[in-house]
Amino acid sequence: MVTGGTGFVGGALVKHLLAEGHQLSVLSRSEGKDSPIRWWSMRDGRFPAESLNGVEIVINLAGENIGGSRWTEATKNRIVSSRVNLTRQIVAACRERRDAGEGVPQRLINASAVGYYGTDEKATFTEEDGTGRGFLADVCRRWEAEAEEASLLGIAVIRLRLGVVLGPGGGMLANMDRPFRLGFGGVVGSGRQWISWIHRDDVLAVIDQAVQEDAMIGPYNLCSPNPVTMAEFCHALAARLGGKAWAPVPAVALRLAFGEMADEMLLQGQRVLPKRLMERGCRFRYPRIDEALAAIYQ
Repeated sequence: MVTGGTGFVGGALVKHLLAEGHQLSVLSRSEGKDSPIRWWSMRDGRFPAESLNGVEIVINLAGENIGGSRWTEATKNRIVSSRVNLTRQIVAACRERRDAGEGVPQRLINASAVGYYGTDEKATFTEEDGTGRGFLADVCRRWEAEAEEASLLGIAVIRLRLGVVLGPGGGMLANMDRPFRLGFGGVVGSGRQWISWIHRDDVLAVIDQAVQEDAMIGPYNLCSPNPVTMAEFCHALAARLGGKAWAPVPAVALRLAFGEMADEMLLQGQRVLPKRLMERGCRFRYPRIDEALAAIYQ
């Protein structure tokens, strides 16, 4: 089962898994029509426990877009509910099945984010580090805690802390590349903030690995081994699109437009390394930002 199977990452993952020959159930607010897939709706906010019948692996990617708008209290509540509450419902449904003598999934591959570590311009984080401060760190901590409850039911839990996912047609670049295409893009804020990024194809490859390998368990930072600063990212994007990053975007303008969200997502960042994946010998298809952007903007 895949939750969030119509999103930027989830939609691509569903196509990838189908191509690999997997049988899929997909849980989404917007029901799809693909005939090989069994679709389940979350329109009423309730996780359908019956959707777990025959499911061996749950890949939980669902979550409200954290960068879609200013973080009002209502928006924050939706961000939390779509992650923490849904994961709690999934684990509760598994618990009910176990108590009823029915089978439970073998594995829960649960999304999280590098926001788990909080923000810092100087520190380098690996899976050995604890959670940081801030709204996103708190969401990730609570999200992972709910997922980890599944381990008490004998379910192997893999927590994937995703970096900024880059790919064609969505994600961060969907909102960022237009000014650069028009020739007036610029460095956001100071430019010193770190971006721990990953190409979407590498996300799919790691999830595929987590599906197949029983030895994968616990937290994994899902980001490139080569994080970049915002300045490096903007200059690489400008170079790829045939221009220069010459018009800086001041922090004060972003704070006026986006408030708290600007600070945690745009003006601050974290340098995160995928230590556990590297120890497993993971070979990234796009380890460097210029390679990733070249693949996206062919």
